[in-house]
Amino acid sequence: MQKILLSIPLLTGILMGCNSQRTEEHAADMGQAAEIRLTLGMAYLSQGDTVAARKNLERAVNYAPQDYRTQLGMGLYLQGIGENEQAASRYHTALQLAPENGDVLNNYGAFLCSLGQYDEAQRYFELAAATERLDDVSNSLEYSGYCLLQAGQPDEADKKLSRALKQNPEKGVRILNTAARYWQQGRREEAQTLLNLYQQELPVSAESLWIQIQFAASDNRVNDIKRYGKQLAQGFSQSKQYQLFLAHEY
Repeated sequence: MQKILLSIPLLTGILMGCNSQRTEEHAADMGQAAEIRLTLGMAYLSQGDTVAARKNLERAVNYAPQDYRTQLGMGLYLQGIGENEQAASRYHTALQLAPENGDVLNNYGAFLCSLGQYDEAQRYFELAAATERLDDVSNSLEYSGYCLLQAGQPDEADKKLSRALKQNPEKGVRILNTAARYWQQGRREEAQTLLNLYQQELPVSAESLWIQIQFAASDNRVNDIKRYGKQLAQGFSQSKQYQLFLAHEY
């Protein structure tokens, strides 16, 4: 009998160890599943497929509700479809889970900016910059610049975006894309501000020249069309933009 009793703690320890291992494996599996669903959800969101985005993001939250990334992803989705009250709730949850995370701070600042709460937005951009991670700082400068532009402060926006470009020249692609989008939306002054900034800080590209041609064509500035077209021919003769220029599709 004593021998059997002495075996019971050993057996209990083995069973507890197995259960603990299974729990850890389950948690790891759930975390991996959440990450996969989050990645898929954000990809679908960037493609404009909101139905698939929501399906995957909801699963990500279900798998890992305490992961700030899943809450942030759901916040971005809800903001994108105009559900601002629900988006705010998700952002607040993400802030509670990761109050010093630069991605959370910058995205929440951008959300506040979209609501016209410019001063409060700038406060969160400054908090993100205070993390001193290079990516967080350059992102906060970029977000802050776009927000200032939206707030009607182009000079201050220029300063912030110029600093962002100096820290990370790759942001020039997004500046050009944003300038093109603003132009299509009829936000001509903001578009021109971004384009001028790009040309001040970075070398000309086929994309930047093409946007200049489109701007010039809309204002019927024939000499400028020819000038930018000549630059395309000299530096980017094999580009799609130059082919469009030759076809007068501007």
